[in-house]
Amino acid sequence: MTWRERAVAWFLFSLGLLGAFYFLIWWADPGTVASPALFVLFSFVAWFSVFRMIANWYALVNVGRPQSRPSAQGMAVDVFTTAAPGEPLEMFHTTLAALVRIRYPHKTYLLDDSHSDDLRDLCGRLGVQYLRRDRPGEGGKAGNVNAALGLTSGEFVAIFDPDHVPLPAFLDRVLGHFDDPRVGFVQAAQAYRNQHESFVARGAAEQTYELYGPTMMGLHGIGAPLLFGCHTTFRRTALESVGGYAIHNAEDLRTTMRLYANGWKGVYVPEILARGLVPADLPTYFRQQYRWAHSVFDLLFRDYWRLCRRWTLMQCVAFLAACTFYFIGVVILISMFLPAFILLSGWAPVTSDAPSFLIHLGPLLLANFIMRRYGQRFLLDRKERGWHVAGMTMLFASCFAHTAGLVAALRNVRVPYLVTAKGGRGRMGATHTRPHALVAAASCGAVLYSVWMGQPAETWLIRACAAWNAAVMGAVVWIASRDETGGPGG
Repeated sequence: MTWRERAVAWFLFSLGLLGAFYFLIWWADPGTVASPALFVLFSFVAWFSVFRMIANWYALVNVGRPQSRPSAQGMAVDVFTTAAPGEPLEMFHTTLAALVRIRYPHKTYLLDDSHSDDLRDLCGRLGVQYLRRDRPGEGGKAGNVNAALGLTSGEFVAIFDPDHVPLPAFLDRVLGHFDDPRVGFVQAAQAYRNQHESFVARGAAEQTYELYGPTMMGLHGIGAPLLFGCHTTFRRTALESVGGYAIHNAEDLRTTMRLYANGWKGVYVPEILARGLVPADLPTYFRQQYRWAHSVFDLLFRDYWRLCRRWTLMQCVAFLAACTFYFIGVVILISMFLPAFILLSGWAPVTSDAPSFLIHLGPLLLANFIMRRYGQRFLLDRKERGWHVAGMTMLFASCFAHTAGLVAALRNVRVPYLVTAKGGRGRMGATHTRPHALVAAASCGAVLYSVWMGQPAETWLIRACAAWNAAVMGAVVWIASRDETGGPGG
């Protein structure tokens, strides 16, 4: 980021804070409250959204890139990828061949929990070291990696998911950062090669563009980049110092927490050095979102408060933002039902009319819009720029999965480790989108009821919100129906 870019980002950040303060003046007026219970729900939606905005803005003003460093010769590197039951053999032909082609001298290992003789034979043909443990599945991916750590000796360990295909220059671009002995891991950017396969795949990919662009670059700038368990290269002694790869459904985030608590540093390399696969059908996507939400909430409730005293202030803020992200599902769910309830019940959270509300909210929304568009200059690929309608739609569709994940974490429900399905597209049963259809029908019915009852014209904003909700949830049902009938998803 040049000094001019940083100056513009700070100027926009300041305008955004002024917009948030202007909205706060309106919200804090005691005369604003109509129904206290609805006002609490409205306030949670509003201020959680503001918190996420400010967090994204702060990441943007701190965008940083590490200077490229040449890799020293003679570094001992082990490259791992894992195999689980049910993963397609063809995928490993591509990935293992690409791992072998990485230019920097290394040893490639397949950690096979599927006990597949076909994979063992493939490794023999490609010159890949094949490891099979006695108790497959125990500890999931992390358990598999830890078992391999006990059988290998490389000073550095690079880990790839089996659907991610690296470029030959991968290790050359990351190993140089380990010349700082305090660096425990280097995380390279993730990108995807199947985002055009379906609307779901495009939406899932679009949700990551900002994360792996300005957000992660901002976290690097404040000394708190996260690792994502793929495209990650570790210093072996760093992993050993925290007892190995953390056993958890969010093993990557938990390992990051422990590494920082032990004083290690992380580096983020914002380059596309490998591409993988995102879910291309709704059932797979929803399962992945549920598992991620549950595991991240579990870390918030059971690990965050125990480890935070050993982090820097910026790391505390970064992990808080990461561990509360999936509250967005609860926020979306409330915002889906609240307009319909207001129209059907006649109750309202605030006494203010729509023009006054929009006048106080407008500057904040405008600042956020400008800031987000400005941040697109830091996306990893020019092709990633745009309105990201598919990503927004899929985020809204995930609200039930995220909320279910929260409930499961609060109840301390154990969710088994499940590898996200790769290859091919599943079929969408109608049961997966019944909640979305219910929201669409309720929202549409509330709008029609409001018009039929002749409610005051001042309800136009609530009607517009309900109509928007009906359109988004209706789009999810339509996507599911197209997938069910075999129609094109994208």
